[in-house]
Amino acid sequence: MISQKNDNNEEEIEILYNDIYGGWRMSNKANKLYALRTTKDSNYYLFIRSDPVLIQIYNELGDEFDGKHSKTVIAKIPKKYENYYYISEYDGLETIEINYTKYELDILKKNIKEILENNSIDNDEKINQFTKIII
Repeated sequence: MISQKNDNNEEEIEILYNDIYGGWRMSNKANKLYALRTTKDSNYYLFIRSDPVLIQIYNELGDEFDGKHSKTVIAKIPKKYENYYYISEYDGLETIEINYTKYELDILKKNIKEILENNSIDNDEKINQFTKIII
């Protein structure tokens, strides 16, 4: 996973996506390079678009990376959302979407679990902490 820092000093990851109608495809040259550098099947449906090897090949090949009817670009999102993004597609044109609700619910679940497992505080304090995170 390639990560960098944004203006808010937040770590970011890069994700490849197709920015035109027609469907995302890599060129044969990109597919061959990927197969040489990994042990993964080079079926484009199976690619993890934030794969560092894939991004490195994209950066190396530039315009030679894309297959017919593709224009791959990089989106950057905060690393904290790396398990919450998905690629939305309409007629080949893709956008990066983030499921913010699932992210927030997972954070809430984690906080509740930490409170429940904290044996150094009594039940009244646990209720106080629950109130703070829910309100």
